[in-house]
Amino acid sequence: MIPLIVDLDHTLINTDLLYESSMGVLNKNPLLIFIYPFWFLHGKGHLKEQLTKRFSIDVSTLPYNQNVIDYIKKRKKQGDKIILATASHKLYAFAVSNYLKIKKTQAKNKQQDFDLFTHNDQQTTVKKIDLFDDVMASNKNFNLSSYNKAEKLIERFGDKGFDYMGDHMRDLPIWEVSNLSILVNASNKVINKTKHLNTLILSKKVHYF
Repeated sequence: MIPLIVDLDHTLINTDLLYESSMGVLNKNPLLIFIYPFWFLHGKGHLKEQLTKRFSIDVSTLPYNQNVIDYIKKRKKQGDKIILATASHKLYAFAVSNYLKIKKTQAKNKQQDFDLFTHNDQQTTVKKIDLFDDVMASNKNFNLSSYNKAEKLIERFGDKGFDYMGDHMRDLPIWEVSNLSILVNASNKVINKTKHLNTLILSKKVHYF
């Protein structure tokens, strides 16, 4: 068994929480656009911290990637640990993790099944369990992205000691040190840049003309 590390933005969800929180903050107070450069001067982690203080994301409305969730559930059934590792702020990351619970349904015949957001009935007993075993995310002092994320994952799991699921070229340093590179919404550029690695293409980016 090997841990599965899952990215959040444009991987687990089909959007970016920095964008969502920025739009939420600016919709409430457009004049804050002039303060953005000062927040950013203190680092991207500081910027994200300021946004979380001013905007709460309703994680139940986020566009979750069902293909990714199905793959996570498959790996979880196999007994693999699942870690959400994201450059998004920890408050948003933990909110997403807390929302995504698996309802472990045990039927009367003792067979077990995993279902996400399933409904209880009289024939089964249901217990909620976490989809993710742990969360790694950015805080005001540290932005968990690209090389920073690769370094932290190596510290925790070792070189080639984990599988990593991501979508973007900034994930390349992480795929380089992962056991299996899982590509989600992958562009042709990402696919070409990872040909030398052990890859699984879960989905390709759709191009509209």
